[in-house]
Amino acid sequence: MKREKFSVLLVVCFGLFSINIIVFGQTQADIFSNWPGVVSSDEVRADSIFAKAWLLWVKQPVDHFHPEKGYFNQRVWLSHRSTSAPVVLVTEGYMAPKNRTTELTKIVGGNQIVVEHRYFGQSVPDSMDWEFLTIDQAAMDHHRIVEMFRPFYTGKWINTGISKGGQTALIHRALFPKDVDVTVAYVAPFNLEKEDTRLIEFFKHVGSAEQRHRILTFQKEVLKRQNELMPFFNDLARKKGYTFRMGKEKAFELAVLEYPFSLWQWGGNIDNIPGSGASAEELFNHLKKGSDFGYFSDQQWEQICPFFYQAYKELGYYPYLATPLKAWLDEIHTDTVSNRFMAPDVANLEFDKNAPYRILRKLKEADPEIILITGQNDPWSATSLEPEGLSQMVKIQKPGGSHRTRINNLPDSLRQVVIRQLNEWLN
Repeated sequence: MKREKFSVLLVVCFGLFSINIIVFGQTQADIFSNWPGVVSSDEVRADSIFAKAWLLWVKQPVDHFHPEKGYFNQRVWLSHRSTSAPVVLVTEGYMAPKNRTTELTKIVGGNQIVVEHRYFGQSVPDSMDWEFLTIDQAAMDHHRIVEMFRPFYTGKWINTGISKGGQTALIHRALFPKDVDVTVAYVAPFNLEKEDTRLIEFFKHVGSAEQRHRILTFQKEVLKRQNELMPFFNDLARKKGYTFRMGKEKAFELAVLEYPFSLWQWGGNIDNIPGSGASAEELFNHLKKGSDFGYFSDQQWEQICPFFYQAYKELGYYPYLATPLKAWLDEIHTDTVSNRFMAPDVANLEFDKNAPYRILRKLKEADPEIILITGQNDPWSATSLEPEGLSQMVKIQKPGGSHRTRINNLPDSLRQVVIRQLNEWLN
């Protein structure tokens, strides 16, 4: 990848940073008014663990290989503690509408930089040219931000993210292994196929046979009594302002197919699943808690369709296995239901089969320091990275854990493993 353009930026930055080390401690002035690459900055309310915080808009090339094609402004939140403290670079997988302090930043006592992903939220080019929503372009966004701030912050750097954000952190580390010293990826998938079959196999083994049977029985009951439940669905759609491009009946059936994934992902209590004697209202109320109807709405689709473009271009995703429920499905007629219809209808949207293997190969070549945290019952654990070929990766799996698994809710013995490893690498 072309790196020569960044060398000029570094020369400029070194002179600027030597002045601003003093400014941070002595004045409230906006030190970013002349910062190379920063279009605008506003001081914002800082968490009590920080001295200051800013909302920055960083000028990024739409195409890093050809900057002449134009630029967009990327939303970045910087929270400053000290120039010598570690820097936690949070690579969001989606939007970043507000500043937040991660548990990892608190654990290491660090500064924090939160980066909104390109094409999400307000970090969107004027022209939505999907060609430049790639893993390489996103990684170069993060690389450029590291090069802007690294001369100022002298401590160790950690990149981190949750779910797709964790996947983004791993990709950034694969393509620019020297940018940071440690990667901490939470519940991060690493799919190897357009629709990874491991995410179908997972549901044949997760939990107990009794739990899996109870979930399937609930799905069947809901579909059998769909006519009774539809008035509640219609009322919810009206109150939320949802519309459904595929039709309400198909959206309802898709939500039923999504239910097991969502239930296990978020750690729903299977004991709370209503039995066959439950009222239609009870069935519906449980279904809407376990499966977000808004996920299939036009309104939410407009916000997350860039993700589905990425999923069906390079990142991979999962299908639904409809076979056990086909007898009760009216709108769905295939054994396997692809989520490809959720991606924007653009030309040349073909999955790059080489993309995940290219990233995996680069990770293994660099063999970087990685802590990977997963939950045993989280479906995304099925496609998480394995330690083979990654001798410095520490993989921690929380027994019975969900997509909510974090360092601070690990069993104490596992939490201490993470803390000791962080201390070793950061000190």
